[in-house]
This record gives sequence, C-alpha cells and structure tokens, in this order.
Amino acid sequence: MRVIGLTGSIACGKSTVSEAIRQYPDCRVIDADALSRELTAPGGEALAPIREAFGQAVFLSDGTLNRKALGQLIFSDFRSRAQLDQLMAPLLEQKTQQGIQAARDAGALLCFLDYPLLFEKGYDRLCNSVWCVWLPRELQMERLMNRDGLTRQEAAARIDAVLSSDEKAARSQVVIDNSGTPAYTLSLLPALLQEERRKASEPRQRRSARHSEATEAAAPAPPEAMEHLAAWQKETPPAPSANRPVFAPNAIPAVMNRPEAARKKAAERKAAWRLPSWLQVLLLVLAFSLLCCITAQSLMRAYLARRAEEHRAEEKAILANYPLDYRALLEEQAAAFNLRPAFVAAIVRNESSFQPLAESSVGARGLMQLMPETAAWIARKLKVDGFHFDRMWDPESNVRFGCWYLNYLSTLFQGDPVCVACAYHSGQGTVTAWLCDSLISEDGVTLSLARLPDGPTKTYAGRVIKAYGIYQKLYYEAPRPDAGADASAQR
Repeated sequence: MRVIGLTGSIACGKSTVSEAIRQYPDCRVIDADALSRELTAPGGEALAPIREAFGQAVFLSDGTLNRKALGQLIFSDFRSRAQLDQLMAPLLEQKTQQGIQAARDAGALLCFLDYPLLFEKGYDRLCNSVWCVWLPRELQMERLMNRDGLTRQEAAARIDAVLSSDEKAARSQVVIDNSGTPAYTLSLLPALLQEERRKASEPRQRRSARHSEATEAAAPAPPEAMEHLAAWQKETPPAPSANRPVFAPNAIPAVMNRPEAARKKAAERKAAWRLPSWLQVLLLVLAFSLLCCITAQSLMRAYLARRAEEHRAEEKAILANYPLDYRALLEEQAAAFNLRPAFVAAIVRNESSFQPLAESSVGARGLMQLMPETAAWIARKLKVDGFHFDRMWDPESNVRFGCWYLNYLSTLFQGDPVCVACAYHSGQGTVTAWLCDSLISEDGVTLSLARLPDGPTKTYAGRVIKAYGIYQKLYYEAPRPDAGADASAQR
C-alpha cells in the first residue's frame, strides 16, 4: 500500500479532490480535520488535556468544548496556539498511524492523508509521495473572499498564516492545477490514481528486471558504432571544458651526462689529505641541518607571502561582493528605528543589490523591494499623506519604509534574526506556523537555519544571516545575537 499526502493552501480545492478520491473502492482517505473533531468531541481523548491547559473557560456548561472560545483564544495569543499544537500533536500522530494501519488491514491499495498542514506538521515523512492542489495567489484570494465573505486584508492574513500554495507545490511530487473548472480538475484524477496504483502493485522482480535491462543498455557500443563515432570526432573535435580537461603528453626528461672527472676511478680521485670520517659525518649533518633550515625558512616565507596575497585577494573580493552604498542613509534610518545598520545592509544587498530602481517580477520596488500593499500599509502607519507607490523609487522613502517594517517584525519575533529574515521574505504567517511546529522550533520563540524546511525562504535567510555577519565584521563592531534591533527599546 502506498501512503499519499494530499495538501493544499486554503480555498485551493483540496476538499473537492478528497471527496472525489473517496468514491474509489481501493482508496482510503484519512481526514485531519475529522480526526481533530473526533479528539475534541464529547468523550474525546483531547478534552482532559485541554481542560487542564486552558481551564473551564473554553468549555460549555454541559461539558462540551466551546470551539468558538478556544478559537478566539489561540488566534489572539501566540503562546496558547503553540501550547494547543503541542498538546494535540501526539494524539493526532497516534490517530494517523492507526488510520494508516486500518487502511492496510482493509486491503486498500492507496491511502491518502488529507492534511492541510501536511508539510508544516511534518506528516510528509509518512508519505511515499505528496499531491498538492494548487491555485495562483490572486485566484486563491478571489475564491476565498467569495467563499467566506472576507475582505482582501482578511483573506491575505489567512493565506499568509501557512505555507504559500507555490511553496507547497514546490515540495510536492504531483501538482494538480485547480484554476479551471471542477470537472476539468476531477478529470485528471483517473490517470494520476492509475499511476499510483502501478507503483503500489509493481512487483519487485519487475523492478529488478528493468535494472538489468538498464545495465545491459549501458554496455559498450559495438565496434561499428565506435568507428562512426571516431569518424565524427575527427571531423568535429569536442571543445575542452572545465569538466573534461585536456591532458598534454608527458614531457621526456633530458638525459644528464656526468662530467668526465666523475667517471674516473676512486683511486684516481683521492685527495692528498682526507678529513677524518667522524668529521666528515659531522660536517654532512651540519650541512644537511643548515640546508633544511634554509629550505624551511624559504618555504615558510613563500607560504606566508602566498597566504598574504590570498588574504588580500579575499578581502578585495569580499569588499566587491559586499558594498555599502547609501551608507549614510542606511545608518540614519537604522538608528531611527533601533536597527543594526549591518542587518539593514544585508537585507538591501539580498533584495536589490543596492539598485534603487530595481523591480521584481511580482512588482516589488526599490532598494528594499517593498510590495504595493505592504508599502501602502506602512504609509498609513507612518501617517504619510498623499502616498503613491512611485515614491518607492526614492531611496530615502524606500529605506525609511523598509526599516520601519524590519522594526515591526523584530518586535513581533523578539529580535531573532532568522525569524525576521524569513518573515521579510515570505510573510509573518509562515514564521508563526514554523514557530508552532516543534519539529522546526525547539522553544517556539526562535528559529535555527539548520531546522528550517528546505526551500527559497531557507536559502534567503541563510544568505541574509551570512551577509549580516560580513557587514558587521567589515564595517562595524563584533556582531550581536539579535536581529539588529534591541528588543527592550523597540518603538
């Protein structure tokens, strides 16, 4: 039996695909939402731990769970949400394992895990493959607003609270494009299910046979083919490349002839007077020692000179790769918003490479690559009258807005540099979800680069943290462990 993860961001149509899969007799679907409701239903295993953790305030008078009160609590308090996740995680894990085993005992060929937070909670480790139901962000936003009657800001907040649809698709083996009609989406399922059935039922012997066929196919070509290949290479010789160096024939060393005096017999070369043997040995030892010292000194001087040259070249390369344009402006705005100028410079370098007229494919502008919605929101916070997005071409306005936003993120995530960098790249919702996941964040407050899920956000954060250290070393004092903002002096 193959275990297949079925995931997708909010309003992308995952439930439509899940309901269709349930109609196939050889498929079983384990629904994470159903498991959660089962655990919190009257008599559920999670009720006692929830009552102990949050008290009677989240229960009704008849002893049933007040889901509305609990929802208001966890969505208004980050620590309460993390506490509930830690409480529910082992129970959901146990229910999931039991569901998989039940599907296997029932003879199901395919078992789907219908989990919206499949990647966020680490359930993808249980799957042989992952399907993602995908929508472009604008269409996802439109469908969510129409479905739930939300404003654009409310819809964006819910979408940003978890991994984006694009990032989930990038981690999945199968991506189902649901931007068309439901009928078109469901028409894709038979072929996809057939492929999964083939993988589930494929005998091990057939895979071994295919391996043997591939090995035989890789055998040397017959002489006739090699003759044609040689003729082609003679007409069109392959150009050398870095991966295929061209070796020249070994040079034949010249023959060294001994001088005539060295060919005479030993008796003819005897001196009239010889040094004592012990003195000869002593002189040889002293000469050898002196030669070793001179050689060692020469080698050390050559090594130190080479290392000094390499160090100068490295410094030159680092300065070229890590410039500090607009230094006065960055330092002024960093001081205004209690930020480390080295951290601000690291963000600018990775966002625009200090190009004030840079514009991304999604419309972000300026040195700090601010999106139109983000810039407009910051303008309202800064009470900027008559704001227009074209102001983001102006370095001073762009850096001011960007530093305000970094200060806001640093306050939100207690100055942790990795959290701030990740939130700047993919939104605070992604970071909040990671902090709630004990597999990613040990303490629920900070993030470690090594534990982040692979993807563009991890790559971006790694580049920012590296640049932060280099800028701090090159231009400022020794780096500090915060994200460039003093948590006790936040504005």
